[in-house]
Amino acid sequence: MITGACLCGDVAYAIDGRISPIWLCHCSKCRRANGAAFHASAICRPSQFRWVSGSDKIAEYEDTKTYKMRFCKRCGSPVPSHIEEFDFVSLPAGGLDGDPGRRISHHIFVDSKAPWYEITDEHPQHAEHAPQKG
Repeated sequence: MITGACLCGDVAYAIDGRISPIWLCHCSKCRRANGAAFHASAICRPSQFRWVSGSDKIAEYEDTKTYKMRFCKRCGSPVPSHIEEFDFVSLPAGGLDGDPGRRISHHIFVDSKAPWYEITDEHPQHAEHAPQKG
């Protein structure tokens, strides 16, 4: 089991099973929402995810059907969000406790990355979303 929480601890959640590999999104929306050069994300299936506490303490900002930020009303930390259109739960990797057993696999939206940030690792870089496999 993987657990996670917001900064103040009001919102807590658990994932039963493995999550996807982690990716780093450099788009301007993620940078602004997190105040950082990128947002580290992973996903899981909704059937794997459950709220442990604080689901009533979450606010939401929806920019588009596929870009939704959910955050703790008290501390502002990003928290998981069910993206209904694709039927997955988006997980802010920075909120996960301990080692989730996954590592960074790639970077997305690198064409809009912060000009002051240099990507120095060897992970694949994609101008926008990573190509779909299959």
